[in-house]
Amino acid sequence: MLAAYEPPSTTGTLAQMISSAFPGGPRCLCAPDEVPMARPGRRRKLWELAHAYHCALIGTCLPVAEMRKLAPHSGYDVSKMTDYSLHTVVVGYCAERSALSEAIQHFLDKRHSRAVARYAPAADAAAVAFLWREALASGDDIPGALWAAWTHPAMDDDLGRDIHGDIHMLSHQVGTSVRADLRQLERYKGAAQALRQELDALRRGMEDERRAHADELAALRRKLAASEQQAARVTALERELAAAARERKNYASVQQRAAMLAARAEALEEWNAANARRAAQLEIELKKAHTVLAATEATGDPASSCGRDCPPGAALEGRCVLCVGGRSGLVDGYRKLVEQRGGRFLHHDGGQEEHLHRIDAAIANADAVVCQTACVSHAAYWRLKEACKKLGKPCVFVQSPGVGSFARSLSALVNAGPADQVIRISN
Repeated sequence: MLAAYEPPSTTGTLAQMISSAFPGGPRCLCAPDEVPMARPGRRRKLWELAHAYHCALIGTCLPVAEMRKLAPHSGYDVSKMTDYSLHTVVVGYCAERSALSEAIQHFLDKRHSRAVARYAPAADAAAVAFLWREALASGDDIPGALWAAWTHPAMDDDLGRDIHGDIHMLSHQVGTSVRADLRQLERYKGAAQALRQELDALRRGMEDERRAHADELAALRRKLAASEQQAARVTALERELAAAARERKNYASVQQRAAMLAARAEALEEWNAANARRAAQLEIELKKAHTVLAATEATGDPASSCGRDCPPGAALEGRCVLCVGGRSGLVDGYRKLVEQRGGRFLHHDGGQEEHLHRIDAAIANADAVVCQTACVSHAAYWRLKEACKKLGKPCVFVQSPGVGSFARSLSALVNAGPADQVIRISN
């Protein structure tokens, strides 16, 4: 492939470029009949080929980019040369052995080593020609086949001229093909330009569609946000309605409860009034008890507080008396009566505040029991009665919780015989 030659006005004459780039110039431009012959059995070197072959070989097998790399490495300045000028100079230096021709020889042997290995088994020119025709027909690695065929030891002048003719015609065909390809390329460029314009129009249309879609999507999102807010308000209203419905359903029960509380308040007022009357009565009884105790302490005779049912000299002789129930304000009076008669005193409130299970232990530790029946629970009453029966303890049941009734209970215990286990004293 030949590059276009630049005019001397820009590149200078070829002789000036050669003399400036390659000092001393090429020393030998041999004609084909002056080519030194290779030794038999050895592959030909680049400078051993006919000089007429160098142009086609360099143009076919050595790319221009590699020429620009190899020349400076061999000490030549080719920076200002055109591709054609460089090709001409390199072809001239291939006619003899030099640093540049040796570098090209090494590069082509390495680049086309597979083709050289494929041609190595050929024993004569006919075998080399067969391999060349095969490569030419397939179009596979023409540069490698050309280098391997022309440098083969068995290549003769006839085969060399035939290969040179093939390469010459191939260059024409390639040039024609290249021109056709260039025309086709121009048509493709025009079609590509039209396609680019169409593509740009499509892209602009797609961008417009994208913006329209984005605007529509934003509008839908705003509508969705408004719908969600409205749904939230509806949900809140539904909760309020549900709460109101529940309040309406509970209104009747609230009214009933209010009526019950009013009735209960009225009952509590009546109970408080009854408690007030009972407290007044207890105050009267307490005053009477204090009067009796004062009289007993003044006379020194315990029997004076017992009435005619309590004989003089009656004594408990150290026995323990358990009082169950009674008024909390009279417990001290009960204790004094028992101690004045020489006994020991225990008390249990009959289940008002103390636990009932303590009654059993109190009865077991007592010698006799006085039960204030008006001041104990039913459970305490039956539990005490059962325990006294089981343990054989005498028990006096008195209805009035006064001190006088308790004094009569003590006298009954002192005067009771062995068979009198249960004694009842009325008011």
